[in-house]
Amino acid sequence: MFPGINGVTQSYLGDLARTETQLEQTTQNVSSGIDVNQPSDDPAAVSEILQTETALSNNKQIQSNLSSVTTEVNTADSALQTAVQALSSAISMATEGASSTATADSRATLAQQVASIQQTLVGIAQTTVNGRYIFSGDQDTQPPYELDSTQPEGVQQLVTGNSTRMIQSVDGTSFAVALTAQQIFDAQNADGTPATGNVFAAVQNLETALANNDTAGISSALSSLQSASSYLNDQVAFYGNVENRVQEATSLAQKFQTQEQTQLSNLQDTDIPTAAAELTQLQTQEQASMSVEATLQQQKNLFSYLA
Repeated sequence: MFPGINGVTQSYLGDLARTETQLEQTTQNVSSGIDVNQPSDDPAAVSEILQTETALSNNKQIQSNLSSVTTEVNTADSALQTAVQALSSAISMATEGASSTATADSRATLAQQVASIQQTLVGIAQTTVNGRYIFSGDQDTQPPYELDSTQPEGVQQLVTGNSTRMIQSVDGTSFAVALTAQQIFDAQNADGTPATGNVFAAVQNLETALANNDTAGISSALSSLQSASSYLNDQVAFYGNVENRVQEATSLAQKFQTQEQTQLSNLQDTDIPTAAAELTQLQTQEQASMSVEATLQQQKNLFSYLA
């Protein structure tokens, strides 16, 4: 209240103050496009707004993670497709070397070509994405294997860690996204010996048999290579499945994001047509109030006559 001012004037000034406050708030809402600029604007909606904003933030992080994994998984799949082709070439060389028409010299030449394939496979095992060795499991700062002709399999294992990386979907589920080079190329029995499907061992055995002009060894290596090819294709299938799951998770996250953005908009965005109409009404009220003020100022009082 305003001391020393009569009731009519008090009422007028109060109405004017409220109109100006509403006008200022509505102008801000129209300008910003947001109804809830601070908690006091709508205390009941604040909690839900914060929850929705948190959900949107988490969703964006999940989509960022999925995007990074997509690059890694696509690279892995492409690399292993190259490995499958290399192993197919080794099988062709084994078939040629097992032929009765092959000579020691031709087999020696084939052995050199097989050695090149082993080098290619090791190079694939050392594939990197953004500085990470994607087939090194949790020890991804180091390459998993290197060539080493002194070893029975022709390679030296440099890391032995598992791959425990998981990616989370927006629905809360998680799934594995990577295999290690040991799982892919160097399947082992419980005692550490090469298991059926061991790619490195099959290629190395073929190279040794060809270099030694060992017909029986070449035939045995051919059989091992065929098993290794089947095994390697299973590992490629793993990455194909991961690619599908990442794509599905990405689509789901985008769907959720659209829903969350719509929900947030409903909670805090200004209804522009309604607010614009209200703004016009308030401006009219303010102008009317200012006219009343001008009229009051022109009215004479006792002090005016005494003057």
